[in-house]
Amino acid sequence: SLIWVSCGNQEPKSQGQQAENQEQVAAVAPKALDIDNFDSLAPNLVDQLIEISGTCMHTCKHGGTKMFLSGNNPDFRVKVMATDESGNFNAEMEGSDYTVIGILDEYKVDNAELDKLEADVRSGEQGEEEMKHKTHEGEGNKEGEHADHQGDDQDQNQGEMQEQLEQINHLRARLKESGKDHLSFYSIQAKSYKEKK
Repeated sequence: SLIWVSCGNQEPKSQGQQAENQEQVAAVAPKALDIDNFDSLAPNLVDQLIEISGTCMHTCKHGGTKMFLSGNNPDFRVKVMATDESGNFNAEMEGSDYTVIGILDEYKVDNAELDKLEADVRSGEQGEEEMKHKTHEGEGNKEGEHADHQGDDQDQNQGEMQEQLEQINHLRARLKESGKDHLSFYSIQAKSYKEKK
């Protein structure tokens, strides 16, 4: 499995897109999304206001910008991104049940995107943090949380680049096996959240 586990934020949509999405959903009640059926329901709810409930398994320690919810299967996690509207998350939330209302976001990875990621990694133009948040498989595991690196050790940098290239190749294999033209990675841009008592 992939270990891109940085707590960096996902690339934000433009302000125009965000404003347009907010206007479209302002008067709409959120659609319930059962976390235990997330994979089958999510593709039909992209860019819509949804409501989802689950147990907070992990929050990002680097600014509280992410939390991960699970349902009956603790190994399956849904990434929730904090926004200015929702406010950030904190470690005290872990282990408690929450209901989140937000916009379901989809990040598509196709061969062209993988080619771009690979070129950026090889050229060093894309920072490690920026690249790692492109997909979020494996994120949300405390024991796998990205550690800050000190120093500028060339061997370490070379090892990180090799790891990133291996992960890109893993995504290429998954894409080929899927028989589709892209892989989808979903997250929720939170508008609000509350603890379930």
